Amino acid sequence: MKMTFKVNNGRTIEVFQARDDGPVYVTRYDSKGEKESGDIISAGDFVTMLNWYRYQKENGNENLNF
Repeated sequence: MKMTFKVNNGRTIEVFQARDDGPVYVTRYDSKGEKESGDIISAGDFVTMLNWYRYQKENGNENLNF
């Protein structure tokens, strides 16, 4: 499954997972559509990121300030 997000300065982030419980591929593109970089995040680390995000929001850190 692929998800694409438009972000600041016309950049794009693409998130892709080829199979359930598989690694998550994150690719960033500049405003011209040129690939800037790519990362691979394990399924476990991706879930950890989501849990961290939910914990911050549920405990009053609405703006994710650190």
